[in-house]
Amino acid sequence: MEYEESTHGALASTIVTYAGFGAHFSGSAGDLATTDWLDRELLGAGYETRRQTFEVPSCDGETGSVTWSDGTSLSGPIQAPGKAIETRAELVHWHADLPPPELGGKLVVYHARFGRHSSLMSPEWQRVLKAAREAQSAGIVAITHGPTRLAIRLNAPADIDLVPMLTISPANSAALRVAAQGQTAHLSIAPARPTRLADNLIARRKGSGPRIVVSTPKSGWGICASERGPGIAIFLMLARTLAASLPDADMHLVATSGHEYENLGAHKFLESAAPEPAETALWVHLGANLSAVDFHDLGPSLLPIPSPDPQRYLGATKGLDTLAREIFNGRPGLEAAYAMSAEDAAGELSEILAVGYASAFGAFGAGRFHHTDQDTPDKVDLIELAATGSAFLRMVHRAIG
Repeated sequence: MEYEESTHGALASTIVTYAGFGAHFSGSAGDLATTDWLDRELLGAGYETRRQTFEVPSCDGETGSVTWSDGTSLSGPIQAPGKAIETRAELVHWHADLPPPELGGKLVVYHARFGRHSSLMSPEWQRVLKAAREAQSAGIVAITHGPTRLAIRLNAPADIDLVPMLTISPANSAALRVAAQGQTAHLSIAPARPTRLADNLIARRKGSGPRIVVSTPKSGWGICASERGPGIAIFLMLARTLAASLPDADMHLVATSGHEYENLGAHKFLESAAPEPAETALWVHLGANLSAVDFHDLGPSLLPIPSPDPQRYLGATKGLDTLAREIFNGRPGLEAAYAMSAEDAAGELSEILAVGYASAFGAFGAGRFHHTDQDTPDKVDLIELAATGSAFLRMVHRAIG
């Protein structure tokens, strides 16, 4: 089944609407407005809706600062869940490819490897946190070297034992790079606010046919236009289209919050609200960066090019992977579909597979502006979004059929 001509415009409109709510930090005004909007859309498509509420750390993009004796100061995002501190300590530089120096009581300037950083649970960041905790370091100022030269926020569990930490843009970190080892600097991170409530939006249209679950996260570190927007757009398209094309299907939909806290909303849904694996015919997951713009790198400049960023991945349970490679043939990145397990998937897809759903597929990725404050609608490849959405729709019909 293919799109109608009007669907391309509907997808573009969804991106603009989603981004228009502003930053989508879990439980923020933008996240709650997104929930209300999706609720209205799904009710209008014939679904019954409800909300699953849970606590999340409060974060609205707060920044902290590091200042040294000559008055030079740099600010950057506070790594959430934030840990307050006002302290002076000696600077010590630690480059990722070298063993850690003496970190005890020091303010650690960590020079990360180049990469599309995403989570504090990755081996690199776990190494840093473990060393800093064991040495009782005063704090961490991390220079996040990525493809945009912007500061990158990192996902972390809501209950992590976190050393006070800022992330700093490499574009603004020249002063840090030349700051002398042993120089004293002041680290300032304001106290965290009390936790607040966020919610998953859950929708269902009952049917006597095969049970299908479609999921997507709706929260993230900022506007998240290319990280979350394409998943939201395809989520709504599938909700409307499958309701008509599979009239007997028992449809379950969930848009989760708490993504930044290592898929907290997905955990809550899977624990107490998701259909049983044995009763589920298919689970479709729409993760991060399904259709981000790609760029040419020209020194400090990034020039957009008319093709999608191929750093996106498609995983499927064994048996569906062959079909996925057929359906997504020609879709950069996604065409190399993998037979995935919980161990080699990422994001919410790893949580879904770990529970034991026997028939599932989903996509995730990391665009260049992933987890930065410039992930705006112009970072979405709208032409590719339509083609990717069409492939997801065909895949559902073939997998069920």
